[in-house]
Amino acid sequence: MQDVVRGLGLILMVIGITWLLSVVIGRLVMRKGMAVWVWNRSGSIGRVLIVLGFGLAIVGLSQGASSGGGSSLMVLGALMGMAGIWLILPGP
Repeated sequence: MQDVVRGLGLILMVIGITWLLSVVIGRLVMRKGMAVWVWNRSGSIGRVLIVLGFGLAIVGLSQGASSGGGSSLMVLGALMGMAGIWLILPGP
């Protein structure tokens, strides 16, 4: 039961940090006028995030379930991969 709670806490922490970073970076980008630059390159940025994210997830899986660092890498990599997939989706 303790492992389930620890895993849930890790997932919630990563989601919270990802949300915080996205808000802070989004506000900085909008202030500096770089939103168009980022939007025009979102496909490239998304592909890089997918490769890096799922690469980290594979490294985390290869470390095994006994290490806490492996599960952290797996969760972080999966979230980066999902963000990359979101960036390459077509806009409205």
